[in-house]
Amino acid sequence: MKTYSRKDERTKTMQAFYQVFLNIENKDEFDATDVINSIYGVEDINDVPKFSKAIYAFGLEHIEELEKAISDHLVNWTFSRLDDVAKAILIAGAAEGNYVKLAPRKVVINEWVDLAKNYLKVNDHKFINAVLDKVIPDYQYQA
Repeated sequence: MKTYSRKDERTKTMQAFYQVFLNIENKDEFDATDVINSIYGVEDINDVPKFSKAIYAFGLEHIEELEKAISDHLVNWTFSRLDDVAKAILIAGAAEGNYVKLAPRKVVINEWVDLAKNYLKVNDHKFINAVLDKVIPDYQYQA
């Protein structure tokens, strides 16, 4: 099995959530396991790296409460109006910071902000930073 850096796993997890949001938006039927397997180019979910799989699974399992937590901090916006890439970054980042907790809070936020810098419009990363800062609580991470 190929090994990935956590940065690469976060990127692929964001891509999987992006695909999920596109499918939802287009009202397409989809299998969530097939989505992440496709992103990694594997047939078996057990071949998806554990870190990425954890973020994805917790994000999907808690998607409604994460969307609500994010929506509570959007000013003059609704979650549904956000760009699908921004949605994917916010849900994945919030899932990692609220459920996975394998890195310090500051690192989690910074990693997702860096992804936003690469995939969103100029300065949109500031919005991602502000929202994640509000929806990810302080926690003790398990090194």
